[in-house]
Amino acid sequence: MGSDGGDGGAAVRVEKMKIVISGANGFIGSWLIKEMLAKTDHQIWALVRPESDRSKLPEHRNLKVIGIDYEREEQIRGAVEGKDVCIHLIGQMGKYGVADEIYEKINVELTRWLLQICEEEGIGQFIFCSTPGVQGFGHRLAREEEPYAPRNLYEITKVHAEQCVMDFCKGKKIAYTIIRPDFVYGPEDTRRVKMYKNIQKKRFILTTNGKSYLHPTYVTDVAQGFIRAIGRQEAYNQVFNISAAQDVTAKEFITAIADCVHSKPIHFNIGYGCSVFLAGVIEKICAKILHKDAFVSRNKIDFLALNHSTSIEKAEKLLGYHPEVSLQEGMKRTIDWCYANGLLD
Repeated sequence: MGSDGGDGGAAVRVEKMKIVISGANGFIGSWLIKEMLAKTDHQIWALVRPESDRSKLPEHRNLKVIGIDYEREEQIRGAVEGKDVCIHLIGQMGKYGVADEIYEKINVELTRWLLQICEEEGIGQFIFCSTPGVQGFGHRLAREEEPYAPRNLYEITKVHAEQCVMDFCKGKKIAYTIIRPDFVYGPEDTRRVKMYKNIQKKRFILTTNGKSYLHPTYVTDVAQGFIRAIGRQEAYNQVFNISAAQDVTAKEFITAIADCVHSKPIHFNIGYGCSVFLAGVIEKICAKILHKDAFVSRNKIDFLALNHSTSIEKAEKLLGYHPEVSLQEGMKRTIDWCYANGLLD
């Protein structure tokens, strides 16, 4: 199955394929579908839970939205039957109050079950959305083959899911492709609006040196990575990092947001150790007394204090992946969307 050899976000695939997508109405899923409809002629079956919001999904002749109960095998089989590719986007992310067993059930057990059904129904490629977090923090421009080093239950279960996918596909006709999109942001993502607002109101303080590297990646570039993997034999039984053209320092990231919200970043370096200690105290108070998620945590400190960016050399070489959106342009689009939807003053 060939590609058109085009650069960047141009029409990526020539061959028309039948593709089923789980978690289709999520942030990545909805953008992936919009990009696929704009740049390919694939037929798409978007799977959403019956009670889920479908407003982000467009109407299009090549898109069919299906309400599905993932605990009912006959519904899953009916959805994947006769399709060429399954893109599995559902995952339980780290969130305060989520029971430990939910991470295992959603991230591992559902992945295993869906993969098994796909193989039995003749699906040729299973594209699994993972996370660079499986390799932990503490390194810059990490390559895909570096060892696992998960830090929390979300990342641990993603490691288990990756291993499950790779082990299952050995010796079988179904091929896997594991995509690790790095720090995805963009319009319609409400998870970080609170951070944008705090930077705008000068309530956010960077308390470490700001020199660590992270890799914010605009959502359409992530979609491009998935699209370029579809049906491509070079992607079969491979793992790919998908991230922006350049990683940036934590201070550059915060400054880019501040510029877009017409504010100034506040940087008061008290050191990593002191930052972590204070975050730990606040976490305990919020958990034991207030019974809610803390506004600062060890994980949030680490996110801006420790290196964690990814190399895209493999995706560039095998997939022809070329990210197009800079941090400045991507953040401008994101903040403009926030203003347009009344999420920022």
